[in-house]
Amino acid sequence: MKRTSLIIFMSLFITSSFLAQNMTIKKIEESNSNETYKIDVRPFLEESEKKVEEYLTNNPNYFEELKLQKTTAWDFSVGSTKEWHATNTNTNEFYTVPSTCRAVGTNCYIFVEDDIWNVRATQTAVDGIKNAFDNSTPANASKGIYQIDTETFGTPPDVDNDPKIIILILDIKDGYTGSGGYVAGYFHSVNEVPGANSNMAEIYYLDADPSDLTTEAGLNNVMSTTAHEFQHMIHFNYHNGTAGKPQQVTFLNEGCSTTAEVVCGYPIYNQNYFNNDFNRYLFDWREDNDVLGDYSRAARYTTYMYEQFGAEFLRKFVQSSSSGISGIDYALSNLSTSTPLRFRESLENWFMANILNDKTVNPAWGYLAQDVGKVNAISHANPNFTSGTLSVQIASADYITFSNGENLSIQFDDFGTGILKFKAIKYNENNNVEIEDLTANTLYTFSDFGTTYKNITFAVLNTNYSFKLNYNYTSTGDANIVTLAYDENEPSGVLALTSNDTVSVVFDGIEGGQLDSIKVALRQAGSVYGGIYEYTGASRPTPLGKALVPELTVTSTIEERPAWDPEAESYPIPFPNWITIDLTSSNIDASNPFVAAFVVEGTYPENNRIMITEQPEGNNHSFTYLQDPSSGEPDWYFLSASETTIFAYLIRAYVSFGVTDVEEQEIDILPNEFNLAQNYPNPFNPTTIIKYAISEESEVSLKVYDMLGKEVSTLVNKTEASGNYIVNFNANNLASGIYYYTLKAGSFTETKKMILLQ
Repeated sequence: MKRTSLIIFMSLFITSSFLAQNMTIKKIEESNSNETYKIDVRPFLEESEKKVEEYLTNNPNYFEELKLQKTTAWDFSVGSTKEWHATNTNTNEFYTVPSTCRAVGTNCYIFVEDDIWNVRATQTAVDGIKNAFDNSTPANASKGIYQIDTETFGTPPDVDNDPKIIILILDIKDGYTGSGGYVAGYFHSVNEVPGANSNMAEIYYLDADPSDLTTEAGLNNVMSTTAHEFQHMIHFNYHNGTAGKPQQVTFLNEGCSTTAEVVCGYPIYNQNYFNNDFNRYLFDWREDNDVLGDYSRAARYTTYMYEQFGAEFLRKFVQSSSSGISGIDYALSNLSTSTPLRFRESLENWFMANILNDKTVNPAWGYLAQDVGKVNAISHANPNFTSGTLSVQIASADYITFSNGENLSIQFDDFGTGILKFKAIKYNENNNVEIEDLTANTLYTFSDFGTTYKNITFAVLNTNYSFKLNYNYTSTGDANIVTLAYDENEPSGVLALTSNDTVSVVFDGIEGGQLDSIKVALRQAGSVYGGIYEYTGASRPTPLGKALVPELTVTSTIEERPAWDPEAESYPIPFPNWITIDLTSSNIDASNPFVAAFVVEGTYPENNRIMITEQPEGNNHSFTYLQDPSSGEPDWYFLSASETTIFAYLIRAYVSFGVTDVEEQEIDILPNEFNLAQNYPNPFNPTTIIKYAISEESEVSLKVYDMLGKEVSTLVNKTEASGNYIVNFNANNLASGIYYYTLKAGSFTETKKMILLQ
């Protein structure tokens, strides 16, 4: 079996620098514990929205009759006060908001809740919102949100006989307490019909907490929400508020609103959700946090249709007498520039755009919007794979990528339906693309995979919008070793860490793989020690789970530092001091994420160090446990070199599929002095390793004590010869807390502290 390497590069999120440079400590936040995100307000408004629908059903001529009434416009001025009805989305109850008009624009009145004035909203913020609504957007310096939205989608309703839209800025009562979900804003149709809690006005609500309007970021967030909610108001006018027209599908209504943000020049809704959750029924609309993926998908689909067919498509879709797929087909069939495409054909192009995002291959297979990216296809590093039965959801697609190996053969089975479409997307070394249509139940052999083509992605397309379809596939080929490397640059130095700190790199699992070896870049002659661990799935309280290799010594035999200036600003390219350790005999399953971690010993340059490199900020794989951080408590941290770059430890892992031809380098050096090392990992749960060195035959005692000095465990009590020793300490019968361990060997005594986190 041929041994070659595929380097899988990923960006990071840390920084530090050359030894002489300063490093910034960034504390790791627990898994999304402080994450703030927008939530769907619809479930909170459903009950009253149903009453609006019922009212309009029973009063089909309501809006026509309203036009005949001689109502007077609001005619507010700056300083006008008004108590508006609003909804507590946390309790589904209505309440009143005392507010004051702080600006009057060409197309809007802007009111601000009195309690937040000059706290969460200022006159500068209000003027900025008025300017965005009336005059200028990122998309067009001469057009405001009002003009762009009305030109793109249509006109808003008018129950108050006043053409100006009321924008109420308030702290929406949504249960937000500093983290978690919050309501960014909403349009509520209850204000369009008579009722005790109706404002009988064209009004929508903008949240000021956590969207701090005193900051530029907060203002941009609110302006984007303004474009979004105003579209909902317009959409209501053509569907929910119009007799004889069906309510719009939630997915498409939200799609139009998220696309309104893009049309006005604001960023597209976070596409990471969709890129990791793409095989989903197109029009699905879920609840709770899952709905974030639906917003992401809706923004992507409707933005794609806008880019392909223009604002005219959105306008005719919103104003059509149909909804859902019928409305899409109506809009496509009535464009001023005729197109033969309908929903099904445009859907297939959308599927290809999501995996390619490259308009140079086909104008219909990419995006103009920034930050769209490509979907994260199912990835196989081993070309030998047999799937179980898989499903492609209604009006959805699945994608499978092979990025390692040679001589790939594959066959797809569609269980005889004949409906699914299969395409092979082949990338050569220059990332040029070739597309090949495949037939189900036919074996295809790509003998140039691994040579001419470095990557082949298979797209499985279901343009049927009635039911999901099943398929499976079997593939074979020659597997190569995969290199997991999260460092893109040459070494930039070592970090000024202190003794007993811990450095680690978390590696992604490779399906069906076995850990073949690791490679570590050392600064000079000497050793570092550590282990290979299961990844706990979180950085805190510790990323280190069960020990897979409890003792791992990496030694450089270079007698003195390599021949480069230790004060130089650069190192030889390629860096010469990489040490490879063979792990094939350990039989470590690399299917799941794992961690390589090493303890920092002593001071530098007397003791060796693992090299680091600076990377662009991103998804971090390097973690550091600091015993004595410059601020904060001992814990796991990110270390930053600058606001935009991070440090990555130069540790790589090699994953094989039965390949075992790595030479092992292992040197055992007898100690010349007594030594007790810091336990590792620390903190630990529930097992940890204690390493010590005996320079001459001695009576050795190693005991563990609690904070009161009570002995809780005797680990060693015997005569031992000169050598390096490792003891595994299992504390599963002890409570969380601080413990001490003491080594006595002849006249040598040393005590160290360790922390148990159960």
